[in-house]
Amino acid sequence: MSRPEPIPLKPIAVIAGMAGNMMEWYDFALYGVMASTLGKLFFPQSNHLISIISVFGVFAAGYIMRLGGGAFFGHIADHYGRRIALLTSATVMAITTALVGFLPSYSVVGIAAPLLLVFLRLVQGLSTGGEFITSITYLVENAPPKHRGLIGTLAGSTASGGILLGSGAGTILFSVFSSEQIFDWAWRIPFLISIPLGLCIAVLRTSLPEEPKPELHSGLRHRRSSVLHVLFEHPWAMIRGAFGGWGFQSGYYTIAIFISSYLSGGKVFSESAALGLQSAAVASAIIVSPIAGFLSDKFGRKPIALFSLIGIILSAYPLYTIVNLGNNTLAFLAMISFMSFVALGGAPYGVWLAEVFPRTLRATGLGISYNVSAGILGGTTPLLCVTLIEITHNRMAPAGLLIVASLVSLLLLLLQRETGKRPLH
Repeated sequence: MSRPEPIPLKPIAVIAGMAGNMMEWYDFALYGVMASTLGKLFFPQSNHLISIISVFGVFAAGYIMRLGGGAFFGHIADHYGRRIALLTSATVMAITTALVGFLPSYSVVGIAAPLLLVFLRLVQGLSTGGEFITSITYLVENAPPKHRGLIGTLAGSTASGGILLGSGAGTILFSVFSSEQIFDWAWRIPFLISIPLGLCIAVLRTSLPEEPKPELHSGLRHRRSSVLHVLFEHPWAMIRGAFGGWGFQSGYYTIAIFISSYLSGGKVFSESAALGLQSAAVASAIIVSPIAGFLSDKFGRKPIALFSLIGIILSAYPLYTIVNLGNNTLAFLAMISFMSFVALGGAPYGVWLAEVFPRTLRATGLGISYNVSAGILGGTTPLLCVTLIEITHNRMAPAGLLIVASLVSLLLLLLQRETGKRPLH
């Protein structure tokens, strides 16, 4: 049975597909941006380092849950349609993030506080694992063939936009309120903002067009779950997809999540200055991502990704050297340059990965492989960086992690076939 024609991609549908992704990443990034504050509120303070490691451990656990979210929402998207998966994931994220804003602290309810935070964090991870990959799938499948890279990277741009909003919210919070006010009540404000955001996204996503029934476009009905199907039918594509993205993901979360705590915790910059630098670097990814998508449509996904990884490898050590000098201007330039290399390959990589899998398994295949990369490998980057520094007593140690991750990705992506000029299958 022939594949159906793509749904005409109207502007409102593009906005609806992207907007939820932005909200998801605002919510998810907010946790990383406020790691130091949450560590003091929700974990015992007998050892500051242990509290920070605990917070980043919970952060990593949320990312690991993205794997389950990718499998769960990918199955929904492949069997019941992209629209219902997009609606469900955004709703779950909005509710859980709002609930974080209502949680009592450790000083009020003791051990129940971190347990509740962990639970909500895990649910957030599940939701985020479904949102990002379903957004890319929806945009790639309905984009004009010659502009799949450009349209698909809009998901990456909005993810960076959401992280920028989360980082900006943290910057404003620390600039406007005193430390006493923040720890007393003001820390809740950025989390509660997700309530009106979630309502707006739900309304937008009801405008998405209905899709053909799965029976009409699948060509076959999976005799087993789509998760088992893709694992048995496309194992090598899953491995390449997961580890091929490790370099991009470790680089991205180094800047978008870890670097502000690294700089402020090491007394290199104040908390507000560190967040400001982080926000500027993430903003550069918003600009670079669609440019990278455009270039990948012109020259292919593979050369852009390989050039990006080489740039990450060569700039990882200089990045940490420069930011530790404590010079605002130099740190600004170093972080923007590094993030530009990351976004150059990382943004079209998601599109490339979506093109590898067939339509009937695209959301599931993309969901599992991408979330292994972003969740288990990339999402544990802040925790690994903190642990490496503690073990080695060397603040340059995280640069080694970036180099190793990017080398692994480079070697695997050399074996990946180019898909940018081929029709979707």
